[in-house]
Amino acid sequence: MDTSKIDADLEFSAATSAPVGAEFSVDGFNEYGVRENRGESGELESIDVVYRAMEPGLRKNIRVTPDFLQSVASNFSEAIGAPTQFDHSKSQRANVGRITRAWFGSNALYLMNNIPNTGSSIRSDTISDFLHAPPAITDGSVGFGRDYEITFNEENEEYEFVDATIREFSLTPFPAGYDTGGLSAAFSEAVSTLVDDSDVSEEKRAGPRSHARVSHATIEDL
Repeated sequence: MDTSKIDADLEFSAATSAPVGAEFSVDGFNEYGVRENRGESGELESIDVVYRAMEPGLRKNIRVTPDFLQSVASNFSEAIGAPTQFDHSKSQRANVGRITRAWFGSNALYLMNNIPNTGSSIRSDTISDFLHAPPAITDGSVGFGRDYEITFNEENEEYEFVDATIREFSLTPFPAGYDTGGLSAAFSEAVSTLVDDSDVSEEKRAGPRSHARVSHATIEDL
């Protein structure tokens, strides 16, 4: 696949979820994947919110494998983190918190976001939305920008994602796109010109659904 012809950023949709398969303490999370972090005097310092971001499957003729999702989790640096935003923006004003953890468990990629209670109206409103039962915010998407790689697996005779690095998390979900394999129409159209859907078996096309979104930019020289 000539990935230089794919005019799209890579973004996977996600939904709030109780933490599963984490190799750290998940005490304090409620059934919606939200945890309140309080100080010694009981004041709310921040909240943690867990999202289930993507499952393995065939997405518009590109395979998402467990190894790929494990690689995404391994590439994430807890020391550096990544911004949690209202949308996939490069503006600092869009930031409301940070991704603090990423892991692969229960056959999916999970992310934990921390939103500090700084007193700003935007963050206070966001925290209130998450503390509602059920939360008023449930969907979002994890963005990789142009930092991903696709290769052809000769043994399976299909293309697959092999590596990516998380750039940010957006609390604004992309419109549903499961008719195009969970990908944006623009990405699906670009991929379709490179991979003939008629060559993909019905069994492969009928694989498990994955939460995936891709849209809005250019991938160059992967």
